[in-house]
Amino acid sequence: MSRTVHGKGPTKRVTTRTLTARLAARLLRVWSKDTSSDPENWSPSNPAWGQCAVTALVVQDLLGGELLRCTVGHISHYWNRLPSGEEVDLTCDQFGDAIEMRNVELRTRHYVLQFPDTFRRYEDLRRRLAEDLPVAARGR
Repeated sequence: MSRTVHGKGPTKRVTTRTLTARLAARLLRVWSKDTSSDPENWSPSNPAWGQCAVTALVVQDLLGGELLRCTVGHISHYWNRLPSGEEVDLTCDQFGDAIEMRNVELRTRHYVLQFPDTFRRYEDLRRRLAEDLPVAARGR
């Protein structure tokens, strides 16, 4: 599976990698136990824990594409395939270094948002991201 690597360095144009790196930095600031599907096990030392579905929905809002789902052990996990075919997983760090993804399948946005708790957490994450925007960007 391909992964997006968030490297640092000067660029003259905004690329998908740049956008996802900026989004990842913002997500680190706004993820919380309230946006996690497993608040009891969420911690600041593993902020991506339980954030995959709501994060994949936000990535889809911003960059389009498809939602992918698999199981990692006994845990459901979501990430994105962009229109370019590139796969972006901003929450894979929650599992540590080596993860085995099984039963990969497409999921619709409707399917993911039909669960009331997921919908609530998604709306909360969107609100937090909007509040995290720099003041100049909010007026656009």
